[in-house]
Amino acid sequence: MFDTHCHLQSLFHGSHSSLPQTSTLSSFNLAYLDNPNNHFLTVSTSVDDWSISMALSKQYKHILAALGLHPWFVNSESISTLEALERLVISEAISAIGEIGLDYGHGYKHNMECQLAAFGSQLQMADKFKLPTSLHIVKAHNDALALLKRYQVKGVVHGLGTSIDMAQNYIDLGLKIGVNGVSVRKNAARYHALIKYFGLEHLVLETDFPNVTLPGQEFPRLDDIQVVANTIAGILNITVSEVISKTDFNAHQLFYPRHDE
Repeated sequence: MFDTHCHLQSLFHGSHSSLPQTSTLSSFNLAYLDNPNNHFLTVSTSVDDWSISMALSKQYKHILAALGLHPWFVNSESISTLEALERLVISEAISAIGEIGLDYGHGYKHNMECQLAAFGSQLQMADKFKLPTSLHIVKAHNDALALLKRYQVKGVVHGLGTSIDMAQNYIDLGLKIGVNGVSVRKNAARYHALIKYFGLEHLVLETDFPNVTLPGQEFPRLDDIQVVANTIAGILNITVSEVISKTDFNAHQLFYPRHDE
Protein backbone atom coordinates (compact mmCIF):
# COMPACT_ATOMS: atom_id res chain seq x y z
CA MET A 1 0.00 0.00 0.00
CA PHE A 2 1.15 3.54 -0.77
CA ASP A 3 0.83 6.18 1.95
CA THR A 4 1.07 9.43 0.00
CA HIS A 5 1.19 11.77 2.99
CA CYS A 6 2.86 10.98 6.31
CA HIS A 7 5.44 12.56 8.61
CA LEU A 8 7.82 9.68 9.25
CA GLN A 9 10.39 11.92 10.92
CA SER A 10 8.04 11.88 13.93
CA LEU A 11 9.10 8.26 14.55
CA PHE A 12 12.64 9.36 15.32
CA HIS A 13 14.46 11.64 17.70
CA GLY A 14 17.97 12.91 18.16
CA SER A 15 20.44 14.24 15.63
CA HIS A 16 19.32 14.84 12.05
CA SER A 17 22.77 14.01 10.73
CA SER A 18 21.97 10.28 10.71
CA LEU A 19 19.00 8.05 11.49
CA PRO A 20 18.56 8.18 15.27
CA GLN A 21 17.23 5.52 17.61
CA THR A 22 13.52 4.79 17.74
CA SER A 23 11.45 5.02 20.89
CA THR A 24 9.64 2.04 22.41
CA LEU A 25 6.26 3.56 21.52
CA SER A 26 7.12 3.57 17.82
CA SER A 27 8.33 -0.06 17.60
CA PHE A 28 5.17 -1.33 15.89
CA ASN A 29 5.22 1.50 13.37
CA LEU A 30 8.90 0.90 12.65
CA ALA A 31 8.16 -2.75 11.86
CA TYR A 32 5.47 -1.62 9.43
CA LEU A 33 7.93 0.87 7.97
CA ASP A 34 10.50 -1.88 7.40
CA ASN A 35 8.15 -3.85 5.12
CA PRO A 36 9.25 -3.12 1.52
CA ASN A 37 5.71 -3.80 0.26
CA ASN A 38 4.58 -0.61 1.98
CA HIS A 39 5.42 2.62 0.17
CA PHE A 40 5.55 6.07 1.71
CA LEU A 41 5.93 9.68 0.73
CA THR A 42 7.29 11.34 3.86
CA VAL A 43 6.48 15.03 3.70
CA SER A 44 8.34 17.87 5.40
CA THR A 45 7.00 21.03 7.00
CA SER A 46 10.17 23.03 7.66
CA VAL A 47 13.92 22.99 7.14
CA ASP A 48 14.24 21.04 10.42
CA ASP A 49 12.60 18.02 8.73
CA TRP A 50 14.58 17.94 5.52
CA SER A 51 17.66 16.04 6.69
CA ILE A 52 15.78 13.16 8.29
CA SER A 53 13.42 12.89 5.32
CA MET A 54 16.37 12.56 2.95
CA ALA A 55 18.11 10.11 5.29
CA LEU A 56 15.03 7.90 5.36
CA SER A 57 14.71 7.91 1.57
CA LYS A 58 18.35 6.92 1.22
CA GLN A 59 18.07 4.06 3.72
CA TYR A 60 14.74 2.70 2.44
CA LYS A 61 14.04 2.37 -1.28
CA HIS A 62 10.29 2.29 -0.60
CA ILE A 63 10.34 5.68 1.20
CA LEU A 64 10.29 8.80 -0.96
CA ALA A 65 11.17 12.25 0.36
CA ALA A 66 9.11 15.39 -0.14
CA LEU A 67 10.74 18.64 0.95
CA GLY A 68 8.91 21.91 1.43
CA LEU A 69 7.80 24.75 3.68
CA HIS A 70 4.38 24.30 5.25
CA PRO A 71 2.24 27.48 5.33
CA TRP A 72 2.31 27.47 9.15
CA PHE A 73 6.07 27.95 9.14
CA VAL A 74 6.75 30.54 6.44
CA ASN A 75 7.92 34.03 7.37
CA SER A 76 9.75 37.04 5.97
CA GLU A 77 13.01 35.05 5.98
CA SER A 78 11.64 32.17 3.91
CA ILE A 79 13.23 33.38 0.65
CA SER A 80 16.69 32.30 1.79
CA THR A 81 15.25 28.98 2.99
CA LEU A 82 13.67 28.39 -0.41
CA GLU A 83 17.01 29.03 -2.08
CA ALA A 84 18.44 26.23 0.07
CA LEU A 85 15.50 24.03 -0.91
CA GLU A 86 16.21 24.53 -4.60
CA ARG A 87 19.84 23.55 -4.09
CA LEU A 88 18.70 20.30 -2.45
CA VAL A 89 16.24 19.58 -5.27
CA ILE A 90 19.13 19.90 -7.71
CA SER A 91 21.59 17.79 -5.73
CA GLU A 92 19.40 15.14 -4.06
CA ALA A 93 16.85 12.54 -5.20
CA ILE A 94 13.80 14.47 -4.09
CA SER A 95 10.47 12.96 -5.16
CA ALA A 96 8.08 15.87 -4.47
CA ILE A 97 7.72 19.38 -3.15
CA GLY A 98 5.68 19.29 0.03
CA GLU A 99 4.01 19.85 2.30
CA ILE A 100 3.19 23.25 0.82
CA GLY A 101 0.08 25.38 0.42
CA LEU A 102 -2.10 27.99 2.06
CA ASP A 103 -3.91 28.02 5.40
CA TYR A 104 -6.25 30.89 6.23
CA GLY A 105 -7.64 29.21 9.29
CA HIS A 106 -7.70 30.77 12.73
CA GLY A 107 -4.20 31.68 13.83
CA TYR A 108 -2.64 31.68 10.36
CA LYS A 109 -4.56 34.16 8.19
CA HIS A 110 -2.49 37.09 9.46
CA ASN A 111 0.45 35.62 7.53
CA MET A 112 -1.30 35.52 4.15
CA GLU A 113 1.26 37.55 2.20
CA CYS A 114 4.19 35.39 3.29
CA GLN A 115 2.16 32.26 2.61
CA LEU A 116 1.24 33.39 -0.90
CA ALA A 117 4.84 34.28 -1.74
CA ALA A 118 6.24 30.99 -0.43
CA PHE A 119 3.52 28.90 -2.08
CA GLY A 120 4.02 30.60 -5.44
CA SER A 121 7.79 30.14 -5.27
CA GLN A 122 7.48 26.45 -4.41
CA LEU A 123 4.94 25.83 -7.19
CA GLN A 124 7.31 27.53 -9.60
CA MET A 125 10.08 25.23 -8.34
CA ALA A 126 7.91 22.16 -8.80
CA ASP A 127 7.08 23.28 -12.34
CA LYS A 128 10.72 24.00 -13.15
CA PHE A 129 11.96 20.59 -11.98
CA LYS A 130 8.85 18.62 -13.05
CA LEU A 131 8.15 17.44 -9.52
CA PRO A 132 4.74 16.57 -8.07
CA THR A 133 3.41 18.41 -5.03
CA SER A 134 1.78 17.56 -1.72
CA LEU A 135 -0.68 20.34 -0.94
CA HIS A 136 -2.22 21.64 2.30
CA ILE A 137 -5.11 23.97 1.49
CA VAL A 138 -7.40 25.22 4.29
CA LYS A 139 -9.98 27.99 3.81
CA ALA A 140 -7.91 29.39 0.95
CA HIS A 141 -9.19 27.57 -2.11
CA ASN A 142 -9.72 30.57 -4.39
CA ASP A 143 -6.20 31.90 -3.86
CA ALA A 144 -4.71 28.42 -4.11
CA LEU A 145 -6.48 27.66 -7.38
CA ALA A 146 -5.43 31.02 -8.84
CA LEU A 147 -1.78 30.15 -8.18
CA LEU A 148 -2.08 26.52 -9.30
CA LYS A 149 -3.48 27.65 -12.66
CA ARG A 150 -0.23 29.55 -13.34
CA TYR A 151 1.94 26.45 -13.21
CA GLN A 152 2.00 22.99 -14.75
CA VAL A 153 2.10 20.91 -11.58
CA LYS A 154 0.60 17.60 -10.53
CA GLY A 155 0.19 16.13 -7.10
CA VAL A 156 -2.24 15.59 -4.24
CA VAL A 157 -4.48 17.91 -2.26
CA HIS A 158 -4.10 16.06 0.99
CA GLY A 159 -7.02 15.60 3.37
CA LEU A 160 -9.31 17.67 1.17
CA GLY A 161 -12.62 18.29 2.92
CA THR A 162 -14.63 20.63 0.74
CA SER A 163 -17.66 20.70 -1.52
CA ILE A 164 -17.82 18.58 -4.65
CA ASP A 165 -17.91 21.71 -6.81
CA MET A 166 -14.76 23.11 -5.22
CA ALA A 167 -12.97 19.76 -5.37
CA GLN A 168 -13.81 19.55 -9.07
CA ASN A 169 -11.58 22.57 -9.66
CA TYR A 170 -8.59 20.63 -8.34
CA ILE A 171 -9.53 17.53 -10.32
CA ASP A 172 -9.76 19.64 -13.49
CA LEU A 173 -6.15 20.69 -12.93
CA GLY A 174 -5.08 17.03 -12.81
CA LEU A 175 -4.63 16.81 -9.06
CA LYS A 176 -5.64 13.86 -6.87
CA ILE A 177 -7.52 13.89 -3.59
CA GLY A 178 -5.77 12.37 -0.57
CA VAL A 179 -8.11 10.39 1.70
CA ASN A 180 -7.07 9.70 5.29
CA GLY A 181 -8.57 8.58 8.59
CA VAL A 182 -10.97 11.53 8.77
CA SER A 183 -13.08 9.54 6.30
CA VAL A 184 -13.54 6.81 8.92
CA ARG A 185 -15.54 9.12 11.17
CA LYS A 186 -19.31 8.56 10.96
CA ASN A 187 -20.01 12.31 10.78
CA ALA A 188 -17.56 12.94 7.90
CA ALA A 189 -20.38 13.42 5.38
CA ARG A 190 -18.41 15.80 3.17
CA TYR A 191 -15.53 13.32 2.83
CA HIS A 192 -17.90 10.47 2.10
CA ALA A 193 -19.63 12.53 -0.61
CA LEU A 194 -16.29 13.28 -2.30
CA ILE A 195 -15.32 9.61 -2.31
CA LYS A 196 -18.67 8.54 -3.72
CA TYR A 197 -18.75 11.24 -6.39
CA PHE A 198 -15.18 11.07 -7.70
CA GLY A 199 -14.44 7.38 -7.24
CA LEU A 200 -11.07 5.67 -7.36
CA GLU A 201 -9.81 7.40 -10.50
CA HIS A 202 -9.06 10.58 -8.57
CA LEU A 203 -8.12 9.22 -5.13
CA VAL A 204 -4.95 8.23 -3.29
CA LEU A 205 -4.56 6.96 0.27
CA GLU A 206 -2.78 8.69 3.13
CA THR A 207 -2.53 8.56 6.92
CA ASP A 208 -1.13 12.03 7.69
CA PHE A 209 0.65 10.11 10.47
CA PRO A 210 0.86 11.04 13.32
CA ASN A 211 -1.72 13.84 12.96
CA VAL A 212 -4.88 11.74 12.49
CA THR A 213 -6.06 9.16 15.02
CA LEU A 214 -8.87 6.80 14.08
CA PRO A 215 -12.09 6.75 16.13
CA GLY A 216 -11.72 4.51 19.15
CA GLN A 217 -7.92 4.38 19.00
CA GLU A 218 -5.58 5.96 21.53
CA PHE A 219 -2.64 6.41 19.17
CA PRO A 220 -2.16 6.77 15.39
CA ARG A 221 -0.59 3.85 13.52
CA LEU A 222 0.92 3.58 10.07
CA ASP A 223 -1.30 0.61 9.27
CA ASP A 224 -4.38 2.82 9.76
CA ILE A 225 -4.20 3.16 5.98
CA GLN A 226 -5.76 -0.30 5.77
CA VAL A 227 -8.82 0.94 7.65
CA VAL A 228 -9.05 3.89 5.26
CA ALA A 229 -8.99 1.47 2.32
CA ASN A 230 -11.73 -0.62 3.95
CA THR A 231 -13.84 2.51 4.45
CA ILE A 232 -13.52 3.54 0.80
CA ALA A 233 -14.41 0.03 -0.32
CA GLY A 234 -17.56 0.15 1.78
CA ILE A 235 -18.61 3.55 0.46
CA LEU A 236 -18.06 2.52 -3.17
CA ASN A 237 -19.35 -1.04 -2.69
CA ILE A 238 -16.22 -2.59 -4.18
CA THR A 239 -13.48 -4.86 -2.85
CA VAL A 240 -10.56 -3.63 -0.77
CA SER A 241 -8.22 -5.15 -3.35
CA GLU A 242 -9.70 -2.87 -5.99
CA VAL A 243 -9.16 0.15 -3.75
CA ILE A 244 -5.56 -0.75 -3.03
CA SER A 245 -4.74 -1.60 -6.65
CA LYS A 246 -6.14 1.60 -8.14
CA THR A 247 -4.94 4.03 -5.48
CA ASP A 248 -1.46 2.48 -5.55
CA PHE A 249 -1.42 2.88 -9.33
CA ASN A 250 -2.42 6.53 -9.00
CA ALA A 251 0.30 7.17 -6.43
CA HIS A 252 3.02 5.43 -8.42
CA GLN A 253 2.08 7.41 -11.52
CA LEU A 254 2.58 10.62 -9.57
CA PHE A 255 5.60 9.97 -7.41
CA TYR A 256 7.79 7.27 -8.98
CA PRO A 257 8.56 8.43 -12.56
CA ARG A 258 11.56 10.52 -11.47
CA HIS A 259 13.06 7.47 -9.71
CA ASP A 260 12.45 5.20 -12.70
CA GLU A 261 14.51 7.32 -15.10
